[in-house]
Amino acid sequence: MSLSKKRPTLLRFILCLFIGLLIGGAILMALQSWYEQTVGKSIFREPFFLLAGGVALLVALMLFFPARKPWWLFKWLLRLVIMAVLVVLVFGVGGFWLAQNDMLYQPGRQEQNAQAALQQEPRAEEISFTDAQGARLQGWMFKQQPDPAGLVLYFGGNGELAAGRVHALVRSQVDQLLSGYHLMMVDYPGYGQSAGEPEEATVLAMAQAALDYARTREDVLADRIVLAGWSLGTGPATQLAANNEVAGLILMSPFYNGRELVNHYLQHTFQLPDAFYTRVPGFLVRNKYPSDQFARQTTTPALIIAGRADVLVPYAQSERLSVQYSQGLLVELAGGHTAPWSDPLSAQAMAEFLAAITAGEVEQPPPALTLP
Repeated sequence: MSLSKKRPTLLRFILCLFIGLLIGGAILMALQSWYEQTVGKSIFREPFFLLAGGVALLVALMLFFPARKPWWLFKWLLRLVIMAVLVVLVFGVGGFWLAQNDMLYQPGRQEQNAQAALQQEPRAEEISFTDAQGARLQGWMFKQQPDPAGLVLYFGGNGELAAGRVHALVRSQVDQLLSGYHLMMVDYPGYGQSAGEPEEATVLAMAQAALDYARTREDVLADRIVLAGWSLGTGPATQLAANNEVAGLILMSPFYNGRELVNHYLQHTFQLPDAFYTRVPGFLVRNKYPSDQFARQTTTPALIIAGRADVLVPYAQSERLSVQYSQGLLVELAGGHTAPWSDPLSAQAMAEFLAAITAGEVEQPPPALTLP
């Protein structure tokens, strides 16, 4: 059997498909080490197998129909060049699309010690409910007092789990930081014990379901719910604040939008200049999180806290986002991405912001604290 036959046959198609599978498999094996080192996950998974299968089918179709005389050799060479370009495009665009979720959503490890400690804490409660699609979501709630109180509904960063964050706050500053407020955090789909796969649509559905659930609780004052988010969590928190009536919004290390986040990641990771030819078109950004658009639709007072030395989400993005809010307060810290959780000025700003909401002074929140 040879590819020089002048007519297409079933046997020829099988041979071409086999060649395509070899090419797709070889590409996966060649990329595995680099992908695992760069992204932290294996490429040998179903989505990439399907992508390799699509490449195999493309190769099979390109080789299936014989080239005719005259210039048959030139036609074959041209076809091979076109095939190579298409394979690179399919793997490049398809792989980039799949890799975005691997980079943005890293569920992390469950913290058994934190869960065990919270189970022994009388003021902590493990919560469970379903979203609009019936997916089971789980998280933790810490109640400051037995009487109804306000609530800080917090959305975590990449790899942050509810048990770990709630336990860390219980051990440290929760009584002073969230005076008069309960705390609730729900794990994203695919994180902790929450069902599903994390992506923008499922994360936003989880966020809305968490807010709806919080409003049904008798121990929560529904008119005093404050949304909070750190890093990745600022995406769902921003959209919730635009689409729901809430008492306030706290954003820690927020990004401007999904496209800006992806562009910075690529430029920072591969040491690329910030130029038009290094920016990803909007239609190739999988998780768009248009926080800048939602900010302009929001009248809720917003406290934005960001570190000047942040290399994951540049301070400039947080600063640009803050001016989109009609009642936006910017707190500038000297540290990096985690500074909102470690800098005392951040804790002070959050405590004052929550106290102003409790006192009914949301129209005139306390001035932001800014480092020179």
